[in-house]
Amino acid sequence: MKAINVIKKVKSHFKKQGIDIQIYPPRKGGNYKWTFQHGDYVGSFSANGHNGYGEGWEDADTTGFHVRHSTDHSDIQSDYFAGSFRKNISQVCESLLSTPPKYTVGQLVRGKQTKRAIRHDINGMVGLVIPGIGLSGNYNITVSWLNREKPSYGWLSHSALDLELAN
Repeated sequence: MKAINVIKKVKSHFKKQGIDIQIYPPRKGGNYKWTFQHGDYVGSFSANGHNGYGEGWEDADTTGFHVRHSTDHSDIQSDYFAGSFRKNISQVCESLLSTPPKYTVGQLVRGKQTKRAIRHDINGMVGLVIPGIGLSGNYNITVSWLNREKPSYGWLSHSALDLELAN
C-alpha cells in the first residue's frame, strides 16, 4: 500500500471513533519512520526504499508495520527489540484502538440463515448479547440463547456475521 494511502487509513480508523490522531513524519537524520501514538502505545511504518521526507514519498510502498509501548525502546547494545511487527496497517490500528463491537451488551439478536449458523444450530434462534471474552469488531460476540439451557462449559461466542438484530 502506498504511504499516502496508509496515512489516510490510519486517520480514517481513528476518526470513525472520534479521535483526531497526529501522524509524525520522519525527520532528517532520524529513523525514517512515520509514527503515531494512542494511549500508551506507538504505531509506526516506513516507506520502502525511501527516506520519507524527500520528494516522491507519497508513492513509496510501506513496510515495517510496528507496535510498541511508549516507554519501551530497543537496545542497540543487546538483542532487545521493543514491540512487535504486524502484517499490515489495519492490524497496527486494531492493536492501538480496537473497532467497537457491532452488537453491544443487552441487545437482542437472532441467528441468520448462514451455513455456519446452521452448523452451530443458532439459525433463527433469539438471544441476548452478554459480556464475553472479546467484544470487539465482528468476532467473539457471546450470546445467551433464549429457550436453551446454559452449557456446563459456558456460552459460546459467535461471529457477528452470523447474527442480526431481532425486531
